[in-house]
Amino acid sequence: LGLSMIVIDSSVVNVLIPDMVDDLDLTQTGTQWVNSIYSLIFASLLITVGLMADKYGRRLLFVLGIIVFVAGSMFSGTAGDPSILILARAVQAVGASMMLPSSIAVINVLFVGKDRAVAFGLWGAVFGGAAALGPLLGGWLAEEFSWRWAFLINIPIGIIAGIAVLLTMP
Repeated sequence: LGLSMIVIDSSVVNVLIPDMVDDLDLTQTGTQWVNSIYSLIFASLLITVGLMADKYGRRLLFVLGIIVFVAGSMFSGTAGDPSILILARAVQAVGASMMLPSSIAVINVLFVGKDRAVAFGLWGAVFGGAAALGPLLGGWLAEEFSWRWAFLINIPIGIIAGIAVLLTMP
């Protein structure tokens, strides 16, 4: 679930842009920042946060990542102006960078042999499936409800993911 949120939110914005531009009066520069800030921050923090997860605990960083990501999602979904949306997307990216390295490292630690191969295969399938699902989900939510729901939907998913991590991950 955590991995799905990360990947979906990296691809969902492209289909939401027209509605965001209308709703928030986004400029072309603002639109580029909303779209780019997530990938920029996310990629720039992966190695550092991965090292922090090794030092302080993968479970801890994953759960903190969920909390930060959900907070960023809440602020993204309720943003009233472009600056808040850009900042909220940056917060999402910080949370995403905390979850991704932990998700891979946990698979490597918890599984051995064939089970590890299956777990990595499932991880890859979720990654690929979520990348394809992002634009579809975003388009549907924007059409049926509001672009804001593409972010707000992460709140219940994040809560479920956090509970699942606390119950299952040593």
